[in-house]
Amino acid sequence: MLINIECEYCGSVYDFSKHRSCPSCAAVPSKEQVSAARAAAKAEMNSETGSVRVVYASRFMNVAVKLVPVCIVLILISALLPVIAENSLNSSIVKNYQTVDAPVYNDFQLNESFVYDGTMTLTITEAFISDSERIQAILPDGMELLVVHVECSVSQTDGSFFQNYYNRTPYINNGEYCRSYVSTSALRSCPEVYAQNIFSLSSANYSRESDGYMCFLIDEGNRQFDLCFEEISVKGHAKQLDSIDRIVIDVSDGGTVNE
Repeated sequence: MLINIECEYCGSVYDFSKHRSCPSCAAVPSKEQVSAARAAAKAEMNSETGSVRVVYASRFMNVAVKLVPVCIVLILISALLPVIAENSLNSSIVKNYQTVDAPVYNDFQLNESFVYDGTMTLTITEAFISDSERIQAILPDGMELLVVHVECSVSQTDGSFFQNYYNRTPYINNGEYCRSYVSTSALRSCPEVYAQNIFSLSSANYSRESDGYMCFLIDEGNRQFDLCFEEISVKGHAKQLDSIDRIVIDVSDGGTVNE
């Protein structure tokens, strides 16, 4: 801090922080003169500091004012991104989505073999309504269990052609409802062979010859169904329904199996 003293004897001005007496005439300043000089130097320093603060504050405000529009734009973009992404996805789906006015059906009967997806031969050999009291005890009220036996043979067993079969689930259709088969876990508590040996497309390719059961929940009293296997091709990550392999099932004669 620069403390300027004006010598009372020769009029020279010097810095008291460097010289304790006048470098020209060696006169020593009074205590009152030194105190006044110190106060003046301190006041000047505070004034300069305040000016610097004002300058920095002014610069900060200028930057903040300029950033406000940028922040608003970023907020708007972040809010619109989900909408833009959804619209883009919907547009892609619309381009690849296929509508079918009337599906093409390939009709088969029980014990009639057919080639599914060009890779496996399926035969529905038996269909019946379960009369097991253990099964009936775990079913919802007013429902029964339709059991279908499936035999399968495949041309290869490396599983390469089953990559997308996990989402190709066979189902029954009686004109009022469509239902996929019941999973193994849902029937795990029952020892019946058809409850323990559930057939699925995703696992059938691990053996050239295999068989199993598909179980379907049906409304009590329903006896006529279509068992459907969809023939699907995939183009541009979009599934396309080519046709439906349909097996006509009629258990109106009361066909059951006893455990």
